[in-house]
Amino acid sequence: MFKKHLSIMLSIIMVITLLPLNALSESGGFIDMPNDWSKPALEEAVKNGLLTGINEKIMPKENLTRAQMATIINRAFGSERTVSISKYTDVKTTDWFYQEMAKAVAMKTFQGSGDKLNPNNPITREEAFVVISRALNLESISRTPTGFTDLVDISTWAKESVYALINSGYIKGSNGKINPKGYITRAEFAQVMSNIIEKYINKSGE
Repeated sequence: MFKKHLSIMLSIIMVITLLPLNALSESGGFIDMPNDWSKPALEEAVKNGLLTGINEKIMPKENLTRAQMATIINRAFGSERTVSISKYTDVKTTDWFYQEMAKAVAMKTFQGSGDKLNPNNPITREEAFVVISRALNLESISRTPTGFTDLVDISTWAKESVYALINSGYIKGSNGKINPKGYITRAEFAQVMSNIIEKYINKSGE
C-alpha cells in the first residue's frame, strides 16, 4: 500500500515540476495574501500551481465550490481521462467546468447524488476529505480516532474516509474539532495539501 501511495505522490511532484513558468508566479503579487498560519501553505499551493488568483487576489477565505475542488484535484494528479456525464442534469457542455467534472467522475473522486453533481455548491469539509481520500486511494478505516470532539457529526458515508485521513496525519482539525459540515476555504484546502506533501516526503526519507 505504501508503494502505491508513494508512486501517486511522485506523480503529483512530477506534474508540479512540469508546470509552465507562468503558473509558478510569486505569491508576493497577491494583495490579500494573509500573514497568518495559512500563508506558508498558500504560498506553496501557488508555487505548485494548485491555486491561482484573480485580479491580484488569492481569496484565502473564499469557500471552494465542488467544481473548483474537482479542477484542483485533477490538476494535482494530472488527470486527463474523461467519461460521459450526460446523465447528470446540472452540468452543461457549455459550462467551464464540464470537462473537469468529466475527469473527476472518470477518476472516481466525484460520484454525485442521483442525477446531480452540484458543481456550483460550496464543498463541505467532509466532502472535500472524501474526495482527497479517494484520490489518494487510502484504505477506509472504521476505527474511531481520538482527540476530536465532533466526530459524531461526520456523515455515515464519509466517516471511514475521514478517519483514514486523520489516522494518516493529513488533517489535524482546529481546537479539537473537524467541523465536517462546514465549508472548506481555499486557505484550509492549501493547508491539507501541504500536510499531505509533507507527510509523503517524510515517509519516503527524501
